[in-house]
Amino acid sequence: MRGWLVLIGSFAVIGAGAWAADRYIPAQHLPWKPLDPELPLGFATKGQLLRLSVSPSDVCMDMARDIDGFVTIPSEPKEASEPCGWEVARLVYGRGDAALAPGEANMQCPLSVASSLWLREVEALAQERFGQGLSRIHHMGTYSCRRQRGNGSGRWSEHAFANAWDIGAFELADGRLVRVLTGWDGEPVEQAFLRDVRRAACKVFNVTLSPDYNAAHEDHLHVDMGPSSACR
Repeated sequence: MRGWLVLIGSFAVIGAGAWAADRYIPAQHLPWKPLDPELPLGFATKGQLLRLSVSPSDVCMDMARDIDGFVTIPSEPKEASEPCGWEVARLVYGRGDAALAPGEANMQCPLSVASSLWLREVEALAQERFGQGLSRIHHMGTYSCRRQRGNGSGRWSEHAFANAWDIGAFELADGRLVRVLTGWDGEPVEQAFLRDVRRAACKVFNVTLSPDYNAAHEDHLHVDMGPSSACR
């Protein structure tokens, strides 16, 4: 009998703790809560994005459509030789005052939502480091039907499914261009900003690769929502 009382008491304590956590801890820190893209990044944001990626596509598409300041529309399906292309994706133009340059980019929906969260953080970092916001995100695109290695070998790249994005520079409101190629080891303020940007990316994307990874990434940041995990 005593054992049963101890067991019941333990369940009661656990239940009370879960209730208190659910009521008082912000949702972005609770892995069982759904993603709210308007909340700050939290301990559970990455896991919440993972759950979103395995949810029905209309859940993600509706969320992306409704994010405040996120300029995006549904993409037309892309038919290509197997396994490339996509059926459901977003065409992203930018976020807030920051437009994509040279133009918009097709992204699998979870990648687009993660990109929106990240660009919000990048905007705040630009304000913190330079005292001004962003005007453009200079990128090298998302979609390319290719394998990971330049010689055509290895696994299919996440770019083959518009599930990866390469970013080369961030243009500030006054026209200053912070390039990954020259800023990574350049002026101290640019070094600090770009490393902050990478740190923020690692909180939302499954894979973030920078010039610290290898020479192939010396001029851009690569982010993707593929099955791997890396922050380098």
